[in-house]
Amino acid sequence: MQFINQLFNINTGLKIAICRPILILLLSVIWPTISLAQLPRFDSPIPKSASQEKKSSTVLPSNTLENQPSQPSEKSIVNDSTAPLPRERQLPLGIIKPVNGFVNIKLTNKTAAKISYEVIGDTTQRQLSGKSEVILRTLKVPVNITFYREKGGFLLIKPQLIAEKGLLELIMTETNDFNLDKSSLLIEETGSLFLN
Repeated sequence: MQFINQLFNINTGLKIAICRPILILLLSVIWPTISLAQLPRFDSPIPKSASQEKKSSTVLPSNTLENQPSQPSEKSIVNDSTAPLPRERQLPLGIIKPVNGFVNIKLTNKTAAKISYEVIGDTTQRQLSGKSEVILRTLKVPVNITFYREKGGFLLIKPQLIAEKGLLELIMTETNDFNLDKSSLLIEETGSLFLN
């Protein structure tokens, strides 16, 4: 920084038009190094104090969660490169039994608005008109479907298993409650069903 200050104080008759590009060039080289040195590193492990190391006698793998069945734990150790799986964050809404690794899903739109949906990795985005339904057959598990109601309205989705047809029906109605809004369905290979 002293060098930059001296550059401004030089009485050699250099004009500002010449000094300004030199200054910009110097700052473009020096500034990234200075700014990166001051940023915290999120990929490095967090050092433990001696008191914390004495309390903890068990070592958990970095991709597991500590949790109790009745209450979610406040201390979670999660690998920083991956998000926790749905089963580690919430309990499944139910379980559907895949047949030979496939499931059938019926989408029932009870709203007056169009609903866009996409089976990730299987279909492109499609439209389901208001007050209509469609059956998606032989979807290979795991299945991830996203939903979007026209004009950003909230969706309330109620899953219902039709056992005699081996079909999972998703009844979609409108809601004004943000907390009830759902925009995706995940069915894991085990058949566990999650709505988010």
